[in-house]
Amino acid sequence: MRRLLLLLAVLTVSGSLFAQNLYRRDFREDGFQPLYEPETQDYIYGYDYFRPFDYVVGYSLYGSRYRKARSSKSWGVFLCTVAAPISALVAIQGLDEDLPGMTVIGLAGLGGSLGCGIPLWRKGRKELDWMMDDYVRRYAPRPYSSTMSFGPTRSGVGLALNF
Repeated sequence: MRRLLLLLAVLTVSGSLFAQNLYRRDFREDGFQPLYEPETQDYIYGYDYFRPFDYVVGYSLYGSRYRKARSSKSWGVFLCTVAAPISALVAIQGLDEDLPGMTVIGLAGLGGSLGCGIPLWRKGRKELDWMMDDYVRRYAPRPYSSTMSFGPTRSGVGLALNF
């Protein structure tokens, strides 16, 4: 009985992998990858167009919220990758030349740039991720799927493969 159930499970999974289209190219092992139409720069599924999430889509759908999230992330990246190393170099220069004022200014700049940059970077990235998830949930085409059900039919009881 266990072997029969295992065989049925394997057949169900293998049947749903290539239902209706043996040559489809819209899935990878790591997830969803739509087909790309280079002339129109849109993702295409038959008659449905799915535009990739870029700044045009972000501004048109989310407006000032997208602008604010993008600005927060950009300022956070700038503070962490540009201002913090410069402040660290100023602090090191102050230590080398035995200038306590320069060292204090460098350490204050380092603490301020990292203390403000990391939260801004994180907040902006979190907002942009939410917008991307919302956009994909509302507008992306759904991948193919199939289900197998067992139940009553017009002529008795049957097993149905829906895809």
